[in-house]
Amino acid sequence: MLKVKVKLKGKTEFTVPLPYTLLHAGGWIASSPLLWKFVNSTFIQKNVDENAKSFIPMSIDRKAVRHLLREIKRYRGLTIVEVKDKDGAEVVVRL
Repeated sequence: MLKVKVKLKGKTEFTVPLPYTLLHAGGWIASSPLLWKFVNSTFIQKNVDENAKSFIPMSIDRKAVRHLLREIKRYRGLTIVEVKDKDGAEVVVRL
């Protein structure tokens, strides 16, 4: 389970748990060829007007996403992000 912990100065802290099933569903949606077709058509059409160059992959391999999520489970307890602000706000993302 991915846990996002937010702590604000003078306020209570709260934790947002993201279960692996939700991450798997998000990975399945993110690797959808239909989604990437829509993204590519939208951004290519927009960038033609602006004459800007950008690289957008055609799709993401579902097997790679599934393998990545399977490997993430092996590193439970690992802190991915730990940010502290000058104002006292703190964000920690842990597996």
